[in-house]
Formats: sequence, C-alpha cells, structure tokens
Amino acid sequence: MLQSAKDNIKNKFLSEGYCIFNVEDNELIKKINYDVENLLNDKKFKTNTKIYSYNESPRIVESYKYSLNCKALAKHPKIKAIIDYIFDDDAMPFSTINFLRSTQQPLHSDYMHFGTIPKLKLVGAWVALEDINPNSGPLQIVPGSHKWEIYNFLKNDKKPPSSLEEVKKNYTEYEEWVVREMNSKKINGTTPEMKKGDCILWDANLLHGSPECEDPTLSRKSQVTHWTFNSVDKHYNPSFSNIDKNIYQYRNLEYII
Repeated sequence: MLQSAKDNIKNKFLSEGYCIFNVEDNELIKKINYDVENLLNDKKFKTNTKIYSYNESPRIVESYKYSLNCKALAKHPKIKAIIDYIFDDDAMPFSTINFLRSTQQPLHSDYMHFGTIPKLKLVGAWVALEDINPNSGPLQIVPGSHKWEIYNFLKNDKKPPSSLEEVKKNYTEYEEWVVREMNSKKINGTTPEMKKGDCILWDANLLHGSPECEDPTLSRKSQVTHWTFNSVDKHYNPSFSNIDKNIYQYRNLEYII
C-alpha cells in the first residue's frame, strides 16, 4: 500500500473513528464461507451469551479454534499492518464473531465489553464475507462518536450486577443512554456500502450496530475480530468496573497466535 494511502486511512480513523479498505483475499473468504457452513451443518460451534442477542440468528464465537481460514482472517497481515500503523503499536487479535445475518443490535461501542488500561486500546475489524445487501440489516456507524465520554455502568455508587439479568438491565440502560445522546446531539448513524472483502476498522468507543433491518431473512455474512495491543497493562470487564473510582474487574484474554 502506498504511503499516501496509509496516511489517508490513518487520518480518517483518527478524525472520524473508522476507516474502510479491502483485504483483497477472495480465495480466503471463499474458504471461510465453506468452513462456516460446515460448522453449522455439524453443529460444532460456540455462540455468545443470549443477553447480547437480538434475534435467532446464531453468532459463532471463536471460529478461529475450528477453522484455520477464520484464524487466518483474524490474523490477516494487511489488517494488522494498518492497525499497527494507525496506533504505532503492536496489535494483537483476541476474539472473533462470525455473523450469518444482521444482528439487529442497537448502536453500541465495543469498549462496553472490553476495557483497557491505558484506556481505549481496542480496535474492531469487521470484514464483509459477501456483498452486503442494503435490505439485510447492514452495519451502521456514528462517525465522531469515538470522542464521546466513556460510559460508566456503575456511576453514582451503583453496585456491580449479581446476575446475568442485572447485566442485561444495565446494558439496556446504556443502549437507552446512546439514543438520548444521539437525540440531544441531533445526529444519526450512517450506513457505509460494504462489498465482499471490505474491512471496516472502528475505534474502541465508536458507536456501531445494525438497528434497522428491512428483511431479516437475507444473509449478511461477516467476521469481526477484536484487537488489543502489546502496550496494554490490563484488560477489564466494564460491566463490573467503576471507571470513575478506578475500581476494575480484571480479565485475562486469550490471544490468537
């Protein structure tokens, strides 16, 4: 990639919280779609917790443990090189989710799931595994929202949740806060056109989701990988941490190597 193109991508990411480029690896994408179909047929896959699901379409987590091709995309050298360049740091992948259809999930940021010390050292890399139909519930983003305040689940001395139901309740309050903030700022999300192989990188705190879906029967094949950095001292679970008081529930990540 030309230096000028790298600089344009970096400037876009830093100013708007996201950037888009193509991984140019159609053969790998073809193999991933084949592997995912086999995982579904064999029913050999892991899904994420139901509290973060908004429809019946399964989210396949940790596909890299079952598919060398999914693992190759999770570690894709072009993606890593661009993240490294943007942050001037050594990016490390640690989590994958494969989507078959739209999530229909409200707007949110990944930082509500994975916190870091130093803060905001997290990147999502979402790759379209097919041309995304605009009626399928495509990805929405809110440019510039990465500069908003970091939401605190436990503000005002709120106690940590003691059950998944309480985690979900707190998360729903966060989703409602996002809607209020967008209304007060009088801004809307935007839907970038995504073709097969397109990769969108988003900042840790950038709002994204798929709240609008005209036809939930349409496929929306994609894989997201979450990246952190070698410079991170600690990772923590925001649902159980009070960032205003520097109280954290630390977590250990399993890196994709």
